[in-house]
Amino acid sequence: MLDGNNSISGLDDIFFSAPSTNHYLGYNAGTAKWNNIPLTGKVALATGGGAETVNDLGSGSGTRAINLANGNVVSATLAGATTFTFSGATAGMACSFGVYLTQDATGSRTVTWPASVKWSGGTPPTLSTAANAVDILVFETINGGTTWYGSLVGTNFS
Repeated sequence: MLDGNNSISGLDDIFFSAPSTNHYLGYNAGTAKWNNIPLTGKVALATGGGAETVNDLGSGSGTRAINLANGNVVSATLAGATTFTFSGATAGMACSFGVYLTQDATGSRTVTWPASVKWSGGTPPTLSTAANAVDILVFETINGGTTWYGSLVGTNFS
């Protein structure tokens, strides 16, 4: 990784201190050398081909908790009117998760989102009501979950 106008002109310009996983090559202005720098707190890494943990809530109704500690890809089937709650956002970090929301074989199930969710235009989107229809939504926060920004990716993937 080349930072700014700095360049590597020879081996004397590089210093690796115990190279290890999850580090990158970055310029250290204090030593005027390129160093092995930990990625912790700097970037998000997708490993295993970008695989993410799926938090499968299964089929249900009533109040259902989405906790980011259990995964940031959520799958849920609506078996009745459902109210979602969100938890597990990390303060001081941007956090997001996607929801794959499926109507059961009956369909016409309704969803209530937390009051902390802000939607484009100020109104929650209209979700599919057809039996077995799948809607995809994404939620993002930059303040530890005090405010979530909800976006509808698409409806009626059936």
